[in-house]
Amino acid sequence: MPTPDFLPSLSAGAHDAEQGEACVMEYVSLLAGEEWSDRPECTHPLLAHEARTTNDLLRDGDRSRLVPLIGRLFGTTEDSPELRARLRITQARQVIALLEPSARPRALAAVERAESWIGREGTDDDVRDAFHAAMSFPIAHGELDPEHVEFHTAMSRMFPFAMTPELEAAEAYALTALVGAHRIAAGECRADCGNGPARARRMVKDLAGLVDTYDEVTGRIPHEVTAELVREMADVLS
Repeated sequence: MPTPDFLPSLSAGAHDAEQGEACVMEYVSLLAGEEWSDRPECTHPLLAHEARTTNDLLRDGDRSRLVPLIGRLFGTTEDSPELRARLRITQARQVIALLEPSARPRALAAVERAESWIGREGTDDDVRDAFHAAMSFPIAHGELDPEHVEFHTAMSRMFPFAMTPELEAAEAYALTALVGAHRIAAGECRADCGNGPARARRMVKDLAGLVDTYDEVTGRIPHEVTAELVREMADVLS
């Protein structure tokens, strides 16, 4: 589905509403009838973050790959510790799928531990234990190019940014699994993660997988947004 020619064209970065261009999340805010923003209230923050990142990494010729997902990003407003944990576990599994098969068991064990926390109450000590486990997870060494290694090691540093008073044990252990997967991938990844545009093309599929997880956990039934429906929404807004 190409970007309809009667609406802004998809491009990288943030934009003013009058520029005639939009990132994917600004596009969503427009069609949702919200104030122009790349952080619309109609989309779960984690999904919106992944969509913005993917949008900006994609080459201009590849960005239309996001168009079919625009409609699926609408209405993802529910949130809960279980949902956030499930989304992080999905991300961990997406990284694990890139690993050499022999390197997967330890990462999968961390995923299984995270899944065992779903629905359980934890304490601040449990969150701290998860953080310690993530930070002490060894970084694998292999023969990857420096850009590839740097991507995974940088991604493995995400946990401190998630340490908020609202962080619960299930999500904390899910983050541990994701951090561990990236630390193993720093030496054992089979994909071309050091190449931004190549990584972004895979991220489009991964974003769809995250929305699948959102729908599964929340029971949401998504509605496909066709070019005709987009035109109707645009007419209402004009």
